[in-house]
This record gives sequence, C-alpha cells and structure tokens, in this order.
Amino acid sequence: MPARTPRPDRPALTRERIVSEAVALADGSGVAALSMRALAGRLGVEAMSLYHHVPHKDAVLDAMVDAVFAEFHTPVPGRSWREELRRRSVVGRETLLRHRWAVGLMDSSRSPGPEAVAHHDAVLGCLRTAGFSLAATGHAFALVDAHLYGFMLQELALPFDDQAELAVIESEIVDEATAAAFPHFTEFAREHALRPGWSFGAEFEVTLDLVLDAVAGLVDEPAASAAGSPPGPPPPIEVTVPVLGVDGCRAGWVGALLEPGAPRPRVVVAPTIVELVEAVRESTDVRVVGIDIPIGLPDSTTRQADALARQALPGKASSVFTTLTRAAYGAEDRAAADAVNRSLSGQGVGAQAFALRDKILEVDAWVRSRPTVEVLEVHPEVSFATMAGAPLRPGKKTPDGRAARLEALAAAGVPRPSVLEGRGYAADDVLDACAVAWTAARRTAGLSRRLPDPPEVFSDGIPATIHA
Repeated sequence: MPARTPRPDRPALTRERIVSEAVALADGSGVAALSMRALAGRLGVEAMSLYHHVPHKDAVLDAMVDAVFAEFHTPVPGRSWREELRRRSVVGRETLLRHRWAVGLMDSSRSPGPEAVAHHDAVLGCLRTAGFSLAATGHAFALVDAHLYGFMLQELALPFDDQAELAVIESEIVDEATAAAFPHFTEFAREHALRPGWSFGAEFEVTLDLVLDAVAGLVDEPAASAAGSPPGPPPPIEVTVPVLGVDGCRAGWVGALLEPGAPRPRVVVAPTIVELVEAVRESTDVRVVGIDIPIGLPDSTTRQADALARQALPGKASSVFTTLTRAAYGAEDRAAADAVNRSLSGQGVGAQAFALRDKILEVDAWVRSRPTVEVLEVHPEVSFATMAGAPLRPGKKTPDGRAARLEALAAAGVPRPSVLEGRGYAADDVLDACAVAWTAARRTAGLSRRLPDPPEVFSDGIPATIHA
C-alpha cells in the first residue's frame, strides 16, 4: 500500500509547529492540560507522529520555556546595565502575563534551550562589562530574578483582578471586630489598596527600582563615575547673576531666587510657571531658570538623561522616574497612557510619571513658547549628590533628610532660605528648589555638567539633558 501523503490543506508537522501549538494549549488551558495525546489532537495528527520531532513530553516543555525566553528583552552588554535589566524585567513580566503557566518553569530545565542560554549569557555579560565582579554578578542576577519571578507568582495567585473584586473581598473579611483586632491590615486595605487608581501590578516597577538600587551597591566601580560625577564636593558657589530654581508643589510652583549679595534665597510661590517667572522678573532680571521637571519629551524611546541621572545616584536611583513619550502624556488617563507608552517604547507607566503629566505639559508649553530666559532641567537629588560628593541617603521628608540637605546647601554656598514651608508648599519643596537654583548658578559660572552631553534632541527640537 503506498505511503500516505499529507493533506494539501494541512501544514507540515515540524518541531516549531508542535512547540507553538503546545504554548497555545498551555496559554488557554494551563500546562496541566498538556499531554502528547491532547497536543496531537490539536495538530490533527496521531500522537506517535510527534515523537519523530520531540523525544518526550519533557522535551516539549523545555522547548516551550525556550520559546518564552525568546520573547524576553535580551540585555545588550555595554549599554547601561540598569536600563537593560530594567527593560528585561518589565518585558519579562509582560511576557509571563501572556504565558502564566511558565512562571514556575523558567529555570527548571536540566537541558535549557539555545534561547535560554543566550539570554542568561547576555544578562551575565551586561553585568560583567559594567564592572560587577563574578560574585557580585551572581548576587545581582539572583536578586533581579527573585523579584521578577517572585512578584509574578504572587500577582498571578491573587484572588482578585481589579479593585472592585478587592473591595468585595475586603467587605467580606473586615468587619468591626476585625478592624479593631487588626488595625494596620485594615488601614492598608482601606486607605491604600482601595484608593482610586491603585493596583498590585503597579507595584512592580516601583519595587523593581528599589531592587536595582540595591544592585547598584554591588558594582565594583560606582556607577556614578560612569555618569561623570565629581570625586568630592565642589567649592561654594558665588552667585554673580540672578537665577531661579523651581520645584512643583501643592500650590503650583515654588521658586528659590538667588541674587548677588543677597543674604539668603528668597522664596516665591505661584499657581503657574508663567506667573512665577513673571512675579520674579518684576523685581529682578533673572537670567536662568532651573526647574525640576522633564524637558524634551521622547517620541518612541526612553531618555538618556534619566538613565544617566540614575547612574549618578547609586542607592537613590528610584528617585528618578522614567519620562514617558510625548504621545503618552497626551492620553486621557493612566491606562490609556500605559497602552500608548508600551506600544512606543516598551515601558509601562508608573504612578509618579503620570501624576506629573499636567505639570510636565505646562512646562513643555512654556518652553515651546520660547521664553526670554534660559530654562534648564535639573534633578534636585543629582544636584545634592553633586554638591555633597555623594547621594544624600536620608529621605528628603524626614528630619535627618532636611538637616542633611540644609547642611549640603550651606557648604555649597547657599544659606538657609527665608522660609522653609507655608500654605501649599513643604520644606522639601523649598530645599529642592534651592538645589535647583544652585545648579542654575553653576550654569552661569560655566561649572555645571550635562547628562547627557551633548543633549538628546527629539522631534520637539528641545534639548533633553539634566544639568548638575
């Protein structure tokens, strides 16, 4: 009897087709539903036909995991290790949300496939070329993977998908007696988890940045040197022309004005950036305005300025959020912005980045109107790190953080400001504005540096660089 020929309307059976169908089966029904018989049925062949291409079910599972690794971002050695590992984790989470069955299998194979081996080699190479020792590389890889896979196991196991379901669960388990017995649990649920806009998934990138902060402490050569940080504190600044440092606050904007011969910074508050600058210019011919807000919005990438600022802040890099694409800032809400930004740059949208949307767009419109002052983007934490010779560890809202910032400013030639807090602005807002003003004064003296230098320029034509 002549051999049967394949039906012309059925694709040839290949290893790639078997693996693709196995992944689809697991995506739809879970990995427990995977069997050689079930897989053959989906492919329209006899189960024995599969063994011409894969020796057994475990080989299929190994190949499925390899296919998932192929969807991860592969870090590029020689680029910023932090940005590469961050993108790897963010894309990894997105991949594992598509292939939920894979979380517990990613590093379980005794025979990893070529994609898995190449991926691990790239991660190791990214860390090694950045100056991590072999031991530190092992620590860093383990920590980053523990965050990714541990977070995913928890996220996928949660008994709710959104806040509405969470609210139902909370109402079922928290009554008056429970609230009295477990006040901290109740407070967290009602005052944090059930607040509009919260989601467990949004914690991923926040906690990822904290993990990467810890990893930065393992590198043999501090990452700050890669960004050109000075080895120690610079001498006190001499203010020769009026400059204004600006920070956002609840009232709108708070400015710290440094003037030649003035005994201390003068604090000015206004609801808009235009009104603030106009109010200052009524009494002094301010030349340079530094502002703690992203200036120069990317089209479809992340910004070098943000990456270099993080490198300059080992242990404090989470204070630098990733600037969104211009199109994402034009979205109506965070969910829409997240979808737009992921499609363009592959990055999700953090709460802080989107919360500043209105202020970012306000400054963007002002800068594009071509004001008659030089406008600089400044990050206060980078400025404080520059003036102190190292990042300031205490949080800026703590008493120790306030004291450390006042001390750093005084040593850098900026006395205690005229006021520290008032209606609509806090002490940390004022001190940040003072640090920004200090950098603006360095700019006029030709002492400041730019991250990057030369600046990036996107389609808006605005140089994107952080001054320090």
